[in-house]
Amino acid sequence: MDYDEHIMIEIFNSFSSNKDSFEPFEKNMVKIFICGPTLYDYTHLGHARIFLTYDLLCRHLHERGYGTDVLVNMTDINQNVFNKAKNESKDYHTVARFYAKGFVEDLDLLNIKSINRLAYVSDYVFYMEDHISQLLEQKVAYYANGNVYLDISKDEKYGILSKQSRNQLQLHRLDIGPNKKSQEDIMLWNCSDDFGFSWKSKFGSGIPWWHIQDTTVALENFGPNYDIHGGARELLYPHHEAHLAQYRLFSTSENPVKIWMHVGLVLSNGEKMSKSLGNVVWSRDLTQKYGQNLLRLYIFSKHYREDISFDEKQIVEGKQLLEKIYLACTKTSEKTDSVLSKLVDEFFIALDDDLNSPKALGVFENICSKVIVGSNIGYDDFQRICQVLGIIL
Repeated sequence: MDYDEHIMIEIFNSFSSNKDSFEPFEKNMVKIFICGPTLYDYTHLGHARIFLTYDLLCRHLHERGYGTDVLVNMTDINQNVFNKAKNESKDYHTVARFYAKGFVEDLDLLNIKSINRLAYVSDYVFYMEDHISQLLEQKVAYYANGNVYLDISKDEKYGILSKQSRNQLQLHRLDIGPNKKSQEDIMLWNCSDDFGFSWKSKFGSGIPWWHIQDTTVALENFGPNYDIHGGARELLYPHHEAHLAQYRLFSTSENPVKIWMHVGLVLSNGEKMSKSLGNVVWSRDLTQKYGQNLLRLYIFSKHYREDISFDEKQIVEGKQLLEKIYLACTKTSEKTDSVLSKLVDEFFIALDDDLNSPKALGVFENICSKVIVGSNIGYDDFQRICQVLGIIL
């Protein structure tokens, strides 16, 4: 499909709180930044859901005639990584690369092929130092107790992404430390905590802090703007709010990111699935037990913005649809009849509408049921649908 034939895609934008018609900065290339893993353990189902969601998005964008350039930051500068390294008496770099390899293996098991670049934040420390220096020169950052902070009072629009007023923002106590101008100011460089690992800089030996890591990786790869910023909904504040504030300072645009797209959580026993709570289910275990096709059908059976309460029985229930898909695939024809042609269109139109995968799966199940009883679908049309869903036949 040529660019001129692009069909309008709508994506819910956390910035506008609306489904926005999507058109990238560059006419046929969509630049996507996904907040990536912290490299101290394997990929759990909550993380897998994020990358499966953006894989579905990319596959659908490709179907609609767009190219994609997907960047994932690999967080190897982090207290959890340092703690793991200390506990195992290893260099943090060794630990991070071990789990980075595991992450890539997990992506492969899930048939996620859409990621173009993996960026280790430790490779960007020089650029982070340069960016922080620029912020100090602009007098929007300052020193306090040896650390460097971003003065968010200099950004009138701070809070716009998370929809918080100044009074609401002041209720948060972030990066607590003495001599900060304001509690909500964002740490850029930490010299006061001893993690056993540090970088020498003009600010002193320390650690570049979380938010500036992602901002720098995105800036150095994508420049002053890109199209979609993706991640879990829980990152909206403070992480994505801080990222946007920093990005605006380095960009000529008031809105350097077109769409802020957030994925709901995976809950386990009523709580967010997280390593710290110890209630995780590893995606590699589920993939090896059920196969990536079933896991995809399970994840896509809920809209990406909704939370999922993990229930293994629901994965098993997907076998009925998967068996239908396999059976229908054996009954494909050379051409698609008019009734099914309309249903094929409906499948893709559902995904145009904020990636409505539950509706799309319902349409696909209807298609399969009709094919099984004698309706005709061309093999190419059937494959197009499976390709977008990432189903391997």
